[in-house]
Amino acid sequence: MTRHVLMLLSVAVCAAGCTQTYRVHVNTFSQFKEPLRQAAPIYVATDPNSRNPILAEKIKSKIAALVQERGYHPAEKPEGANYTLTFRAGVDTSRYLDYMPLSRPFGGYYGPYGGFHRGLGFGYPAYEPFIETVYAHWLEMRLYRQSDIAKGKTQPLWIGESVVGMDDPELRQAVNYLLVGLMEYFGADTERWVSVKLEKDDPRVLAVAETP
Repeated sequence: MTRHVLMLLSVAVCAAGCTQTYRVHVNTFSQFKEPLRQAAPIYVATDPNSRNPILAEKIKSKIAALVQERGYHPAEKPEGANYTLTFRAGVDTSRYLDYMPLSRPFGGYYGPYGGFHRGLGFGYPAYEPFIETVYAHWLEMRLYRQSDIAKGKTQPLWIGESVVGMDDPELRQAVNYLLVGLMEYFGADTERWVSVKLEKDDPRVLAVAETP
């Protein structure tokens, strides 16, 4: 992950605490010369070595629902599919030092013409250091032609990456934003990192969250 993306994530986390708005950063690469054919059967595969197979199955169900929503056909088995879509998800923790302005109270002050005056007030602000923790949730998808997999070829036709910064380490919630942001560019090539702004009550996010 680049330093540029980490900086964007830190800003997104600060904003999210107040507005409950998240910026999902998406980067996709495609070898398709034309849009992916509608109604194409796509098999969503889980990693058999996943550290959390229960969560992996839930993410698979969400992806399959989004694939169908975009006009494709989720295949139950790889043998009946034209393409296989794989995914990986996780969270990285980053900590950085920041400073917070604090005004220190005082009980008296010297007046402009001399003499000490009593009374409560606040002096010049002092900057206190604190450690900010950013949880960088990430999702990666790869789309393969099923006939290539059968021949032992491992060159993907499309690769998608999405990252969102939050102050909460819970991946089960973050994956809803990651999926919505990434599927906006399914099969396409963004040619660079792009940002998708999603509110907490965005209907697309709520729909993914409710997928069993």
